[in-house]
Amino acid sequence: MSVSAVAIGVPTGLAGWKLLQSKTPADFKAFTKDPVLQRDIAYLREKLPTKLTAQELLADRRLQAMVLQAYGLDKQIGFDALMRKVLDSNPDDDSSTAARMVDYRYRQIAADLNYGGISIPEIPAVLSSTTLQMEGVMTGQTFTSFNGTMGGVKVEGVNLEGMTKRSDIAAALQAAFQKADGGRGDITVQALGVKIIFSDAKGRGKSDFTFIADPDSTPRAYLLSESAGSQRVAGSGGPKVTDSATIDAIVAKFTQARFEESLGQSSDSLRRAVYAKRLLPQIANWYSVIADRNLATVVQAALGLPDSFGQIDVDRQKTILEQRMDIADFKDLAKLGKIIERYVAQSSIEEAKAFASGGLSSLVQPVYWGRDSFDGSAAAALLSTVMTR
Repeated sequence: MSVSAVAIGVPTGLAGWKLLQSKTPADFKAFTKDPVLQRDIAYLREKLPTKLTAQELLADRRLQAMVLQAYGLDKQIGFDALMRKVLDSNPDDDSSTAARMVDYRYRQIAADLNYGGISIPEIPAVLSSTTLQMEGVMTGQTFTSFNGTMGGVKVEGVNLEGMTKRSDIAAALQAAFQKADGGRGDITVQALGVKIIFSDAKGRGKSDFTFIADPDSTPRAYLLSESAGSQRVAGSGGPKVTDSATIDAIVAKFTQARFEESLGQSSDSLRRAVYAKRLLPQIANWYSVIADRNLATVVQAALGLPDSFGQIDVDRQKTILEQRMDIADFKDLAKLGKIIERYVAQSSIEEAKAFASGGLSSLVQPVYWGRDSFDGSAAAALLSTVMTR
């Protein structure tokens, strides 16, 4: 159960709206410490990174509900067939289901999760190696030291005095390279007969070796072969649910949506106002406003349009809205603030009247929250049709 607006210290009406202008959900400790919210966030963080396909995400009904609520798509909870088509859409394909939806939230969730995005698999590293032939190493005839670079890792002054076995020389060189490489085991040095083989599992490139011996001694090392290899190329595209930044962004969206839900328990006007302030600046066409019942309610009330306005043909609604204001005004925070403040002032009067008459319960948590302005489960398909006219 969410924490109510009264419990977290937000008054209703314009006083509450003005307070919310300088606050974020994190400022309301009763809300952020709500154990139900904390459990849901922990579940989201744990489970979402494991859902590597849209089908797996949708099969987890609890997780599905939280993710869709984060994007304001509560109305589609349980409509798995449509949401799978949306989530499996390639965000870069203008003919995909998500791209054809007039409501930008479908395109946003498809792009953010990227289940349908082009995926380029990882190209593993190809081993780089250098093989030397080592001759003349015997008792009294040994190298004194070694300097070299392998895979960009440099060692100097490795002591080889007294080492007559190639295996001992290889072990000393491997220990030096691995220490210089931060203790990692990617660089190996092996003795094979009269050969010494240097390898780098990361494929970081060619080598440069210098074995130092007394001028009159017999030890010599000759280059036999060299392979540059290639470094790993990370995969790209595909699901982003394993990306921590994506998870953090969805958690933030979910937390904000739950905060707005808590406001709605005492004042649905404040809930709609905060919701509209967050979403309207991202709206690029009037159909997206018309399609979202809550945005439509705010805009219609602010423009003085009657409740019956939402019942007329959608194209006629679009024409009237265009005549009343420029949709670009939503991106002007000052103009948007006035629009929402006008809505809050008007709706607060209605809430006060309802409270006085004992009807406040009819205004709180309305059954239509989150639904499209069009009734029925075919709403999303209708939106797609409207956009492609």
